[in-house]
Amino acid sequence: MTKRLLNFFFASLMITFLIAFSSKSYSQNCDNPDSLYVTNLSNFSTTLNWSSDSAVDHYRIRYKEVGQTSWSFKHSVTGVSKEINNLNSSTNYIWQIKAFCTSTNQVYSNWSIVDSFTTTNYVVDCHNTPNGLAFLDSCGNCVGGLTGNSPCISFSPNVSMNISSLACDSISDFSFSFSQDPNEPDVSSAVFTSDGGNFDFSNLNPNDVIGTSVNIAGGGLLSVTTTLMVDFIISTNKISVKSVDNTSGQIYSTFTVENTSNGILIIVTSLPDNNNVTSGNSQTATLNGLFKNPSPSILNFTSTINSELGDVDVQNFSYNIQCVDCNGDIGGNAFIDSCGNCVSGLTGNSPCIAFSPFVNVSLSNTNCDSISDLVITVSQDPNEPDMSTSLFASNAGYFNISSLNVGDTIGSASMVAGNFNFNTVLIVSSIISTNQAIIQSINISNGLFLGTFTISNISGGISIFGQSVPDNNNVTSGNNQTVIFNNIFVNPSSTTLVFTSTINSELGDVDIQSFPFNISCLCSPSTSTTTHTACDTYTWNGQTYTTSGTYTWLGTNSAGCDSTATLNLTITNSSTSTTTHTACDTYTWNG
Repeated sequence: MTKRLLNFFFASLMITFLIAFSSKSYSQNCDNPDSLYVTNLSNFSTTLNWSSDSAVDHYRIRYKEVGQTSWSFKHSVTGVSKEINNLNSSTNYIWQIKAFCTSTNQVYSNWSIVDSFTTTNYVVDCHNTPNGLAFLDSCGNCVGGLTGNSPCISFSPNVSMNISSLACDSISDFSFSFSQDPNEPDVSSAVFTSDGGNFDFSNLNPNDVIGTSVNIAGGGLLSVTTTLMVDFIISTNKISVKSVDNTSGQIYSTFTVENTSNGILIIVTSLPDNNNVTSGNSQTATLNGLFKNPSPSILNFTSTINSELGDVDVQNFSYNIQCVDCNGDIGGNAFIDSCGNCVSGLTGNSPCIAFSPFVNVSLSNTNCDSISDLVITVSQDPNEPDMSTSLFASNAGYFNISSLNVGDTIGSASMVAGNFNFNTVLIVSSIISTNQAIIQSINISNGLFLGTFTISNISGGISIFGQSVPDNNNVTSGNNQTVIFNNIFVNPSSTTLVFTSTINSELGDVDIQSFPFNISCLCSPSTSTTTHTACDTYTWNGQTYTTSGTYTWLGTNSAGCDSTATLNLTITNSSTSTTTHTACDTYTWNG
């Protein structure tokens, strides 16, 4: 403080020099230098002038305060003028000049006659302007006049503290903010406390997202939106929170949040900015789902904001915590339904019903090994929880994906949701492999894309996976979807084909249903095997065979179904012989 007062004292002086000129006139020479005279009076300095002479090489000036015995010298002064600085105020000075000649290089002892002047105080403002209007404001800054700076105003930050719910013992969002007008003293720290309630820090981990903040500084030139994340878990009742810039990912600031024996405590400290006056700023922070309201009572919050100049601003905020329903109506009968929504009472909303979607799966035919149309229908009554994902799978059969190309139309769909009705075509948008493809649903009327799903061949059957588009609520107003796959599903051989639907709600409900089909063949094929030995030739089913072998005949049986007959044939050959014999009277041969 002493240094600042001294600087201000000396800076507030202006010197005018009054000089008495000698009545004598000299021709400038080494013996008798001419008299001094003064021009360019300014603060703590003066410019001395004298007559010129071509014989003089340089001059030497000396001066002293009246009453002093020692002189101050200014050496080797050339030309006809010299500026003298750092003079004291209110002092009478004696000035002399001596000339040095070039021609003889002699130094003469003669000095000019004594000339003197007296310095006089003139008031300067804190900007060092003579008779200026600049002044020190209440923040200790030099303002007004020629400074271009406006004086600071009283320290009066705008503060608010809010909770999202007044229901007793409920979890609430907690927000706090403070702002300042331009030219207020800067905030150095802010402390927020309560006399009830507490923060729920259980299950928190470092880098968990717990809120958001908006920060404006520089009179609006700087605007930063951040995400509030857990920085450190200091203890079970205290955490450090970091404010991370959503654009750059840099940490913008940090503050601590803790539970005390009576309530909560938040401490925010400002970063130094090399000045003590703001150009306008605001900060708003919201901690989501962390504050637990106390039992019915008057809940008091207190903000204590300190400036960099020692100012203290204290404000109080009170909330009446009551037994209120979920819409904040005192004595109301609104309640949280099974879907987590506030309904009945004055809300105008009906409670949601159990998650029970209607599902149906059908085939255009149940013939073995044949191509079939596959139709899937899902619908919901109003006020059921919204569907989030659905999976349809089978234990047999397959999609003939290998025959598809991108852009092929493989079916259609109709959708009704609320007051909207859509009819679409199913288009192949991407073929991942011979066993998987992505299908787009395209609105027939305007060509807009309404969603995608995936069809796949899996081990033993097929799967169809779909995901609903988010609609910013978790309860349906009623919906119906029918999807038809044309000529792409191949039935398995004779077996029991089972489709299983698994549909999940946005609230975690799961609905599973099964749909069995008896896959049979229209004709039962028959087979037979015959073993035969013949001499020379054998005729079988109109065909004559002359050599041994295994032969197959394909035809239809009496029911008109495929029949396969197999003949294992052995052919033996006939033989001849000649016998010559002589007999008396008789001869018996071959009987």
